[in-house]
Amino acid sequence: MKTLGYLCFILLLFVNLSQAQNSLSPEDQSKIKQLIADETKAFYAKDYETWMILYRQTPQTYFAQYDKGQLIVKDGWDALSSWAITWFNDGKKGATPTFSREKTNFRKVNPTYVWVTFKQVKTLDGKKETSQELRIVELIKGEWKMVNHTSMPASTSSVKEETTVSEKDKKSSVRSEKKQ
Repeated sequence: MKTLGYLCFILLLFVNLSQAQNSLSPEDQSKIKQLIADETKAFYAKDYETWMILYRQTPQTYFAQYDKGQLIVKDGWDALSSWAITWFNDGKKGATPTFSREKTNFRKVNPTYVWVTFKQVKTLDGKKETSQELRIVELIKGEWKMVNHTSMPASTSSVKEETTVSEKDKKSSVRSEKKQ
């Protein structure tokens, strides 16, 4: 019976330690929220110098944004930076929309990586646009840096729905499998 008690104690201790390791301090949550706000503000203001230092500049950096019928996907810092320089310097004036973020969810993947999802509402010239957002951030030398920026409209009315496999495709696939 004593052994069972010790086993339960060790199990409870392990569960509590696991949960503590996966929790993110309020200070880190605040720093990550500030990183997201600073990155968004610099992006819309077309301030490349400020924007770029907020990113981890590696081949693993990823950016995907669907906006006004256009999908922009940049895999790796070189591709993202090259596109961003062109976009930031296109001659168009930057904007200063306001943003609100809600339903922010932090998922600590390990001590240096956090996955953040949230709903974002952008207001510009009285028009509101809502999007679903994902950021993956990495802690580097005590500073949180953006590794992944993914943004999609919250409304799917402007996004083509994924098509299902047709019956003809299913039958073709089954025939192909039978031949093998």
